[in-house]
Amino acid sequence: MRTLTQREKPPTQDQTLLVLLAQAGDRGALEQLLHDTYPPLRRYITRLVGVALADDVLQETSLQIFRKLPFLREPAVFRPWALRIASRIAFAHLKRARRWQPLEDAPPEPVTTLSTGLGEAPDEAFLTLLEHVSPASRAVLLLHYQQDFSLEESAAILEIPVGTAKSRLHYGVTTLVCCVQRRDDRLRFGGEAVPTRGQPC
Repeated sequence: MRTLTQREKPPTQDQTLLVLLAQAGDRGALEQLLHDTYPPLRRYITRLVGVALADDVLQETSLQIFRKLPFLREPAVFRPWALRIASRIAFAHLKRARRWQPLEDAPPEPVTTLSTGLGEAPDEAFLTLLEHVSPASRAVLLLHYQQDFSLEESAAILEIPVGTAKSRLHYGVTTLVCCVQRRDDRLRFGGEAVPTRGQPC
């Protein structure tokens, strides 16, 4: 298992202090920590598993964070640690829902630069297109592009080799670029629509 490390941009002193206080039994600090963590964690989970599963995954994740927080040895890695817990639980729910598609674990290829090219706000376009990427690639894309983790950090969070993370990122970016091209063609020439959720271009 890869070890979670502190990011180049470390967490704020306030968050680290909240973790330490919560571990020492300060209920107010624990409530504030969970309150601060909830919105970004919910966004990540919702984008990864979809609205239908998000509430169950978030509830189970919050419970696990509460139970395991006293055993977190490095408060500075709280954020990636919480995302690791969320990812584990999300994948378990996806597998039970038969929506897990780990099809991208081939040898890695150079990663294409992602660009929507259609003039929308990048986040909105990006999140819309994520529906067409399998959950395995979606997790790497979210951690790398939305959560701003390096590939090495993303691999550590997802507990996979760095090479696998690179393969999944390549597959996801290739799929997104294909979808952008198809959508562009459809807008200009009235062609067929982009594929449905989880299907490659």
